[in-house]
Amino acid sequence: MIDEIVKSTSEASAVLDRIKSMPCEGLEKKVILPLLRKAVNLKLMIQEDTQTDIRKLVIMSIKRQDLRKGNLPDEVIQREIKKYDCHQTSLAVQKKVLLLMFIERELGIAMEDDEASDIENLDELADAVIRHLKGGK
Repeated sequence: MIDEIVKSTSEASAVLDRIKSMPCEGLEKKVILPLLRKAVNLKLMIQEDTQTDIRKLVIMSIKRQDLRKGNLPDEVIQREIKKYDCHQTSLAVQKKVLLLMFIERELGIAMEDDEASDIENLDELADAVIRHLKGGK
């Protein structure tokens, strides 16, 4: 499992590196969005092509991870997803935050907390990435 995580993270980093190395004039949504989708799917270790909602993608990732732990019943997985830690943060929110932090680190950008928390789908993520890579806020 650890080898799979390392490999998937490395592949996601390589995809994000392609985005980072693009010239500013090449930073168009039609080019960036499929690459971001691929990087997100690799990082979350899922095979989703149509879903754009980041929360749903994160939940798919959690379910896949839990299934690998022993084929837990769906109600147990749902309880885990909805469970809150001592900071009143759910597992799904934690995983989304970690995903966005990974993307920021790999691309060398920094989003404001409010901006990152407002990102709900891959379209909005692509817009934010393009804006930051072009030097905007």
